[in-house]
Amino acid sequence: METSSGKETSRKRMSPRTLNVLTALIGIATLALGVAWLIYTWLVHLEVPYFAIPLVLTVPVIVAVAFRNCWD
Repeated sequence: METSSGKETSRKRMSPRTLNVLTALIGIATLALGVAWLIYTWLVHLEVPYFAIPLVLTVPVIVAVAFRNCWD
């Protein structure tokens, strides 16, 4: 972006520490949601969806990386 004086302005970026903490919190929250879903399905349907266990462990990493890439 250029202003009327011709100088380029930059967006304010988060500090690396803040970005790391937010990324970790997003990953942990996603993992907690996945584990809660597994426990819920185990209690309601009386069986564990074994195919979902690898997804519950890998999706939080994907979500955290996607969140991180939005800011880089």
